[in-house]
Amino acid sequence: MKKIFVLLTVALFAVGAAFAQTSTEDAANPPVDISTQVRQIEDVYADFHPTAKSVSIDLEYTPLTGEVILNYTCMAASFDQGEAMNTVDAVLEEFGIENQFTRKPTFVRKDRIRYYKDGRDIRMATYRRCVRYDVR
Repeated sequence: MKKIFVLLTVALFAVGAAFAQTSTEDAANPPVDISTQVRQIEDVYADFHPTAKSVSIDLEYTPLTGEVILNYTCMAASFDQGEAMNTVDAVLEEFGIENQFTRKPTFVRKDRIRYYKDGRDIRMATYRRCVRYDVR
């Protein structure tokens, strides 16, 4: 009877120690955020695009991979690719400073321009840039 009691006690301590080790390992390694963050950027870059009308800037950031997709959208009649590029560069530079990235981003894909009509039959243009920051 004493042998069974001793074996059960040892087994109970062994199971308790195993769970205690996994919980301390979890505390040392917090979970990694793998979700994509979508941000609407306030248009404070009017100096970079003086002729563009109805500008909206969206930024999609994935912290796990460091990938950023930036969409610059405005009316097609007032779209200028140079202004769009300058605005996107300024937004990415501010984003890098805000997130303390020390290096410039690398391009993932070629920049893309897309023309379409929105729900009110207004022609719009979207300039898209995909870059990746080095996240070590």
